Amino acid sequence: MRILKLQPRMEHINKIIQLYDSKNTRHGNMLVGQSLAGKTTCWKVLKNCLNTLNEKEPSKYSRVKFEVLNPKSVTINELFGYVNATMEWNDGVLSSMMARLCKDETMDQKWMILDGPVDTLWIESMNTVLDDNKVLTLLNGDRISLPPQMGLIFEVENLAVASPATVSRAGMVYLDINDLGWRPFIESWVEKLTDPLVQETMFEFIERWIPKLFKQRKWCKEIIACSESNVIISFCNLMDCFFKTEK
Repeated sequence: MRILKLQPRMEHINKIIQLYDSKNTRHGNMLVGQSLAGKTTCWKVLKNCLNTLNEKEPSKYSRVKFEVLNPKSVTINELFGYVNATMEWNDGVLSSMMARLCKDETMDQKWMILDGPVDTLWIESMNTVLDDNKVLTLLNGDRISLPPQMGLIFEVENLAVASPATVSRAGMVYLDINDLGWRPFIESWVEKLTDPLVQETMFEFIERWIPKLFKQRKWCKEIIACSESNVIISFCNLMDCFFKTEK
């Protein structure tokens, strides 16, 4: 986390360890939590850790390859493939990605990151992939079998519309946005400032005013509700406009 210029927090480190333990027992896992709770950071840090450990102990730890897809960015036909009006088969984005990763015969771990809402429109087709069969059957009759090195990680905000059949098949790691809070982001932002005097001044300013301003939010009417972390990110972006970088 220090290499990535992030702030190590024990709460977040525990979630990374939980994801590692969960991946050792299940090939399908879900990171559940609100935006900015640290879901993406969780699997990226774990991936970097495993790649670093692989350089030291290649016999014990495998390298990680990954590909990311938002399943809700395309239609269900474009996701799994479909037969067009001329009876020609068109490969889907998800099925093509899964086939490409499964054909990789190296001993590296292959992670398929599905970053998007889980709902019954597309996840039900993945139930046979998530259970012990580990097979995706397409409409044209093709079957894609997952090798032991293959795993799926879902990034979702909630499981409100997911069926019990899906939830029971996957390992769950819940990240609470309140555990991480807004301080790690603003601390990382201040550390990027090169002048030590500016860093010290900014830390004093933050500790003096930011908590007080958050207490005043209850008197304000927000057109679009934002989390505290989102407000801090917007604040840092605005402050960047006022800092002049000397070349």
